[in-house]
Amino acid sequence: MTKNFSFSRSQIALLVILAGAVIVRIWGLDFGLPHPWARPDESRLVNMAIKFGQGDLNPPFFNYPTLYPYLLTLLFGLYYLVGRLFGTYGSVYDLVVEFATEPTNFYLIDRALSALTGVLTVLVLYHIGKRLLDRTTGLVASLLTAFAYLHVRDSHFGVTDVPMTFLIMLSVLFIVRAMQTGRLKDYALAAITAGLAASTKYAGFMLLFPMFAAHIFVVKREHQAATKIAFDRRILAFGVLMLAAFFLGTPYALLEFPRFLTDLLSEARHLDSGHMGVILDRGWWYHLSFSLYYGVGWPLLLAALAGIVLLAQSDFRKAVVLCIFPLLYYLWVGKGYTVFVRYIIPVIPFLCVLSAVTVTRLNRYIFDRRSSGIALTATVVLVAVVMTPSVYRLVRFNDLLTHTDSRLMATDWITEHLPAASSIYQVNSGGGALQLAPGQYFLERYDRYESLIADGYQSDRTRSTVTALVDSLKRAGTYRLWRFDGEKQQFMFEGWVQDSLPEYIVTERVPLKHYDVTPGRISDLLEASYSLSHYTEAFDSSIGNAYDLQDHFYLPFDGFDGVTRPGPNIFIYERVD
Repeated sequence: MTKNFSFSRSQIALLVILAGAVIVRIWGLDFGLPHPWARPDESRLVNMAIKFGQGDLNPPFFNYPTLYPYLLTLLFGLYYLVGRLFGTYGSVYDLVVEFATEPTNFYLIDRALSALTGVLTVLVLYHIGKRLLDRTTGLVASLLTAFAYLHVRDSHFGVTDVPMTFLIMLSVLFIVRAMQTGRLKDYALAAITAGLAASTKYAGFMLLFPMFAAHIFVVKREHQAATKIAFDRRILAFGVLMLAAFFLGTPYALLEFPRFLTDLLSEARHLDSGHMGVILDRGWWYHLSFSLYYGVGWPLLLAALAGIVLLAQSDFRKAVVLCIFPLLYYLWVGKGYTVFVRYIIPVIPFLCVLSAVTVTRLNRYIFDRRSSGIALTATVVLVAVVMTPSVYRLVRFNDLLTHTDSRLMATDWITEHLPAASSIYQVNSGGGALQLAPGQYFLERYDRYESLIADGYQSDRTRSTVTALVDSLKRAGTYRLWRFDGEKQQFMFEGWVQDSLPEYIVTERVPLKHYDVTPGRISDLLEASYSLSHYTEAFDSSIGNAYDLQDHFYLPFDGFDGVTRPGPNIFIYERVD
């Protein structure tokens, strides 16, 4: 006898929400590739994962914990095994060649992992809302998270913010369960996921606070002695398991503790001091008036604030456990002047749950005695009002991601129009020079040989094969890429001073005013000895859109007017003989 399976309406609704979450997160996922700096910081994690793949798991720095790049290493290994199975690779060397010359798939794997954790966060939000209140609250919370603009935006990026947020919310789900059940199992699951969150990004350690608050409520409910608050085996197990999970994902934090502590303190100073000297405003005000205002929209923010009051009125314990992490995290991340908008991503799912509380409570208060059809329509209308700013911005943003990056367009023009072996000097703001030679970024990052070997290529076999690869890439270079020594005020090529001027100079104009700098000497040369040959436009510089001004990412956070594609405006000048 077979059992018939059927989906309830809430399950169908959740599947539809998850499908929507997938669509908006994979829409434009390949933006800017194969340029390695289409999104800053992706290359640091991908390069670290490749280094780990050589067998040395000791990280070059502890600015990031290592769980995420370890996962990338595992995924890259699976990618290689599939390639071996289908005959794409004959050896690991073939994988290294692909990474050096055409790294698109490596970055797509990285971004896909981030997008997947973004979708899974939506699923977790449903279960948090359902466990705190009811299925309707869970569905509304998951729907708001599925289309929360900042969360969707950064789910496209292969960095650690969205994966950490997923693990934070998963831990919060288990913390809520632990508060309700008091079971050691739920404490253990909360601890493991909290430790993994901290091993993805250090802010995960702040999950100690909601867990401790939940434990206090458990002890009081069980009428146990006050000493159980600190010495109960469940809270002690939480602390031990959380640390164990952290060190499982970042083992060298223990093995290289002095270096770990130095880098951790350096990150703390960086948060306080501002990024690269760019001071905008203290984070407490900036994240409210900019990161969250544009990242989720003011209707959701107001609904979340109302949700705090409504939840506290109905169940103070639930309000404390749900709100303590985002409140303390906001106070911590907002105390300094490094204010990347991505820093506020862990707060967004909490705001979505609290907004869902407001929507469902308001709907129940007004329409509880009306027909179910009217109540459903009212819920849809309220959710639409809360979601509209996010949906509008994510559609505009995702659409721009599908347009070819200006750096790729300029590169194509150069390869089609400039003679081979031309001398080219590039002025770039830190967003990555045009990739004008096979494996150029690989050479810049790993070459010279000593740097390559020091970054983990230790075995004689690996050293010889990579050396051969570097030599072949250098021979395959299409153009002579000069650099400019600012101290000597001279052009250099392969370590030699050049008496002449480069045949071509490439400059860029970026919408980030603090980084839009061309050296005065270069500006004088362009005016005296060069003429403009080609111009690739990505944005109208006369229109003032809202950008994340500390981050080297060239799409606006809000506005989008006059923007046609990712990337800077690029100018290609030819020397006038």
